Amino acid sequence: MDVQTDCWELNESGGVASQGATVDAGPASSNTPDPSPPLDSVAQVAAKAIHRLLAALSLVTDPRSARGVRHPVINVLVIAVLGCVCGCDDAEALEDWGKKERTWLSGFLSLTHGTPSQDVFLRVLAAMDPGPFRTAFLTWAHEVIQSLGSSGQIAVDGQTHRGSYDRATGQKPVHMVSALACESGLVLGQQKTDVKSNEITALPELLQLLYLKGALVSIDAMGCQTKIAKTILDKGGDYLFGLKGNQSTLQDETAALFDDANDTRKRAVDRAKPPSVESHKETDSGHGRIEVREAIVCHDFTGRVPAATRFPSIRTLIAVISQREDAISGQTTVERRLYISSRHLSAQDALAATRLHWAVENRLHWCLDVTFGQDANRTRTKNAAANLGVIRTFALNLVRAYTGDKLSLPRRRRLCDYRPEYRTAVIASSAGF
Repeated sequence: MDVQTDCWELNESGGVASQGATVDAGPASSNTPDPSPPLDSVAQVAAKAIHRLLAALSLVTDPRSARGVRHPVINVLVIAVLGCVCGCDDAEALEDWGKKERTWLSGFLSLTHGTPSQDVFLRVLAAMDPGPFRTAFLTWAHEVIQSLGSSGQIAVDGQTHRGSYDRATGQKPVHMVSALACESGLVLGQQKTDVKSNEITALPELLQLLYLKGALVSIDAMGCQTKIAKTILDKGGDYLFGLKGNQSTLQDETAALFDDANDTRKRAVDRAKPPSVESHKETDSGHGRIEVREAIVCHDFTGRVPAATRFPSIRTLIAVISQREDAISGQTTVERRLYISSRHLSAQDALAATRLHWAVENRLHWCLDVTFGQDANRTRTKNAAANLGVIRTFALNLVRAYTGDKLSLPRRRRLCDYRPEYRTAVIASSAGF
């Protein structure tokens, strides 16, 4: 594989500079030894970040016959990822962007035959096995997370790529289960569900690939399974599960416990004391409504919730009550949601963790659908939709890892295309600059 990875660096304007170039550091003091080397420039760190991306994508094998291949698979994938960072959401846009940025791309890719056409992008993505591609992403994402020092809560949830559904052939839409680092908003990994299966089978497979030590893993009620709980605990994490009808006995007993705790009527002498609970309340206003959220937690539930013994190391039962009042009509709605966790959570921590889980909807699913045009994309041939999904997560992590401003993701993508120096800074951020 002819890839240039060790003889180049990006200059500050996003171009390519020779490795042999020197920098005038000013006059040296004759009375002191040479100082330690200065911190890497943005361009040098960006070069390392692209080298890391090349190393990860080199794990992907080319599905085509070697005979007559003009564009190596690593060229196709690197241009697809970097083009997606710069706002290209389909193969046609990637072709045009590659032609425009050929000089810049030549600094780290061998482009003897130019950049790929849209047909090459589509053929490669349709034929390529998504499994090794997702593994390459997992390897790269783990290194990025280590560079940025991100940790804490991990939200896991599934999403359907609606544009991948093909009515004519009966091909079902691609459904991906993704893990998101809630605080940083970076995607940690993905797993595609089988056509004849659901998230329950894909969740353990994804969790086995992730580093979970010390993390709180939050999953909605679909993942509230003893096997999944054990997988998380075995890998050093804690679980936070939504509780609904798929665990009906546990749900009913937990609801009854909180109902008993909330019962303020005078009790008979021989009736058991109410369970000991702790609560925390917050009020929020915006979007034309006022919302009061209250978390109630119980840690001492031994003997009161027999079904809880099925879940290993369960330590906290949680009820979150949300009361929403429409600021215009005055209409009020009240909803109660139940959760279980293996971590000893205070009421305040429980409320924060249950709210933070929804980052997977706001910071991942919505961004992919709207900012990256996932639902609108009609690429459906063979594996193309699944592989495009992986490319979008590469690009999402690169754009979101940048902390140099507070601009929206769409604006950052436009600036990456318009301003090479901005693109260099965004790329460097994935290496911890």
